Amino acid sequence: MGEEDHVKPAVEAEGLLNMWQIAIRPGKPLVFGEVCRAFGSKDFFIGLPGNPVSILVTFLIFLRPFILRQQDAAATELAPQAMPMRADFNWLKVDRRREFLRIKIHSNGGLDLFSHQGSGVLTSIVWGDGSVDNPSG
Repeated sequence: MGEEDHVKPAVEAEGLLNMWQIAIRPGKPLVFGEVCRAFGSKDFFIGLPGNPVSILVTFLIFLRPFILRQQDAAATELAPQAMPMRADFNWLKVDRRREFLRIKIHSNGGLDLFSHQGSGVLTSIVWGDGSVDNPSG
């Protein structure tokens, strides 16, 4: 998403950019578009963010369901599995974006939060059991 990101102009030169950014954390710089092929046909283009946690979150929420849908999977198979659980932590950092916080299920059945939620912290994925879908605000 900086000066050295050449994906946007490259996709726009070869087709259409339908989506450039989304309001989630981690994973804001997700790209979706269409690129033209020879003889006028088109292919979808999906560009994932650069940080490892952002890649995993956007893959699970957007790319995996898209691929499954292209393979005619049933709608019930598309979304990640949601489980209502008790959060045994406070999250006081209000964000205008929807957040996916890495968590671990502890022995009492509640959820612990990984101490550092940065999008480049791959250890949060290895440590955790899943993520909390925390709405904006």
